[in-house]
Amino acid sequence: MKKTIVTLIVMTVTAAGLLAQAQAPAAKNWKDRAEYDLYEAITKPDATPAARLANLDKWKSSYPQSDYGDVRLQIYLLTYQAMNNHRAAFDTAAEILKADPNNQAAIQEILGFLRALMPASKADLDTAEKTARYLLDHADDVYGAAKKPKGVADDVWAKTKPTMVNFAQFTLGYIGVTEKDNAKAETELMKTIQADPTNAQASYMLAGVLLAQQKEHPDKTPLAIFEYARAASYDGPGSLDAATRGKIDTFLAGAYKTYHGSAQGLDQIKMQAKTNALPPGGFALKSVVEMAQEDQAKRDAAAKENPMLAWWNEIKEGLTGDNSAMYWDAMKDAGLPGGHNGVNKFKGKLVSATPETKPKELTIAIAGEAADATIRLAEPLPGKMDPGGEISFSGAAKEFTKAPFMLTFEVDPDDVEGWTGKGPAAPRAPRKPAATKKQ
Repeated sequence: MKKTIVTLIVMTVTAAGLLAQAQAPAAKNWKDRAEYDLYEAITKPDATPAARLANLDKWKSSYPQSDYGDVRLQIYLLTYQAMNNHRAAFDTAAEILKADPNNQAAIQEILGFLRALMPASKADLDTAEKTARYLLDHADDVYGAAKKPKGVADDVWAKTKPTMVNFAQFTLGYIGVTEKDNAKAETELMKTIQADPTNAQASYMLAGVLLAQQKEHPDKTPLAIFEYARAASYDGPGSLDAATRGKIDTFLAGAYKTYHGSAQGLDQIKMQAKTNALPPGGFALKSVVEMAQEDQAKRDAAAKENPMLAWWNEIKEGLTGDNSAMYWDAMKDAGLPGGHNGVNKFKGKLVSATPETKPKELTIAIAGEAADATIRLAEPLPGKMDPGGEISFSGAAKEFTKAPFMLTFEVDPDDVEGWTGKGPAAPRAPRKPAATKKQ
């Protein structure tokens, strides 16, 4: 923004030619010699701004209805600018535009120094918006080839119109932000970036406008994150200074992790944003909410397709997650599966039996090929069974380890199904019912 305003300051210097060019057309007349003498004193090259302003005020009070009132207004504008009195310059420019809407110096003052009016009033914003929209609709009338001031090089003048048109569009976005009109600001800043992709300030402002709408429009947050990445990563013409980019980058890291759940993918987005002012087609970024919804949908589908495996995976996640100890306290000694979602037995493939014949301990692979459940039997099972056979069981949860994951159950032989070993089993003691807990 500062670079753009500096450009406008330089450009307003071209309007200083008014002091030399403001000669009286034939149709105009001085009231008397004293009025002309005042004008001469004002337009002397060595006149200080303060002396010029004093003489302007004297001219205005002595000759309020001068034929040269329009010239006087333009010299007032240049004098206030030289004194950095942009409040007075802005008001003077607005007065000039009432009679001369194509006045370059007045347009540049209003668009270039609106931001110097802190805070700008509603009337100031309305004046600036009207001026910006007029310029967008009448750019050739204001900055056409025939409008080039004397002494300005052709190549410099050729750049003036697109520079001012882009700045007028950016000003509309700035006004929307200042008015806290998010819809207006978003529309105008998008147009700004599309017309001038190098305007990193516009990208930064758009990011803030989009993020401010995240509660009502969470779908806009990915674009907000991309525009923050643009403002933080782009370092070409029109970029923000390094210190500001660093602060935005720090904010971006936190906002991205909050939205996405981790930093995964952020570096790739920053690489894209460095070379693109707007995200490429197909750009998408999932929120933690969306990922949780997708995960739940997968769980629901898995539970519908295989309720037993879904219940087992839920137990495993609970025992290996952040609240593992609390989850285990609720589960220990409970009879499982316990009828949860209609599941009365866990089912898996036999991995090993200890001992191989008449075993009292089995390891079972329920989810995948690796053993993740151990069955401890009160009495041995008869005979021997080859690994790979299907075993179903229910029992009381007694022990577990996180890595590698293993959940150990105490199981009555009568609660084991699928064992194919032959031969008599050892005599069994009377069966004790497993403890139950609410799931």
